[in-house]
This record gives sequence, C-alpha cells and structure tokens, in this order.
Amino acid sequence: MKLGPSQIRELAVLISYEQEFNPQLSLDKAFNHIIHNHDKLNQKVKFEELTEEEFVEFENYAIKLKENIENFSAKNHFDKFLDKDEVLAEDVDVPDYLRVLVEGVKANRFEIDQMIDKHIQGNWSVQRLELINLQILRVAVFEILFTDETVVPSIVAVNEAIELAKFYSDDRARKFINGVLSNILNDVNETKADKENVAATEQVELETDAFEELVENVEVLHEDLPEA
Repeated sequence: MKLGPSQIRELAVLISYEQEFNPQLSLDKAFNHIIHNHDKLNQKVKFEELTEEEFVEFENYAIKLKENIENFSAKNHFDKFLDKDEVLAEDVDVPDYLRVLVEGVKANRFEIDQMIDKHIQGNWSVQRLELINLQILRVAVFEILFTDETVVPSIVAVNEAIELAKFYSDDRARKFINGVLSNILNDVNETKADKENVAATEQVELETDAFEELVENVEVLHEDLPEA
C-alpha cells in the first residue's frame, strides 16, 4: 500500500475527526478502522453534519442519493492506493507522516486553535465550527506553523485544505477555510519577514562592532610602536 501526501492529509483529518468522538481510540486502530471502512466513512461524516431539516430532506431523497452514492463516497478516493487483499488480511502500519500530523495536531492543539480563533472574521470561533471543517483547519495550520517550509510549502497546505473542504463540506465552508488560512498565511509571512529583518539588523550591528573593535586594536598597536 502506498499513500500519497494528499491521502495522508485526508486520513489525518478523518482520524482526528473520529478521535473527537472517541478520545481513547489509538492512532493505529483509527487508521486501520478507516482503511477497512473507507467506503462508508464519508457517508457517516455527511450524515453527522446534517441539520434536522436537512435530514428530512435527505430522507425524502434517500433512494435517489443511494443510486448516486459514489458522488460523495470516499471509496474511490482511496481504492487506487489500497491493495484490497492486503488491507483485509491484516492491519496496516501507520505511515510516518500521518503519525507526525495526527500527533502534532494533538500536541499543539492549543496554539493551533488560538491561531485559528485569531484569524476568524465575524462572530465565529473554534467552538462554533463544524467539526470536520475544524479538523481540516487544524491539519493545515499545523503544517503552516510546525513543518519545514522546504518540505511542505505553506501554500501547499492551504491548497490541500481547500480541496478537502470541497470533498467533505460545501462551497461556503471552502470559502471560509480559504479565508481563514489566507489570513494566517499572511500573518505568518509578515512575522517571518520581521524576524528576518531583525536578524539582518543584528548581524550588521555585530559586524559593525567587530570592525570598530578591529580599528581600536590597530590604533592601540600603532600607539605602542616606537617612533622612528
């Protein structure tokens, strides 16, 4: 089985989502549960995000939706990356980067959520976001804040999050996530530029101090020389 970076990010979102409902669920068990049930998982996500009114509408059109279920199922999303016989035969090892994402989001959740809250416009907050959208944001913000830019460019993390929002949420959520992450990215880039300017200034000051010290030493040496 070989998963690409996009599928690993998606799995990180889904595992984090499942662990919200079952905090005792280990990463390894959650990963294998999703791999074994990837054809059903997205239907569950969509169902849990429906309002009561939407559920009634969903129920009325259940037969029609069932006929077109591949349109919103995660099945085709992962099948080409999975060897079905391998998956069903035994548990699959968690990819290293998936572990980095899931455990990194969990370990840095407070800082990540603070960053999200800071850049949400209007009356929204982390507590009011739909859970699947919050998990998409958390994974992207973790990559922006804690991943080496040369390994995962921040713009890639943003674009991947937008793609996940298209698949697991609606157009309104996609625009919302795009706006929040764009604000965060601008803030991070400005902070980085400020730090680089400070570092450059400090380096110039160090070089200036070193030059002045060298000049002073030369002057002292010149004074100590015997007159001709």
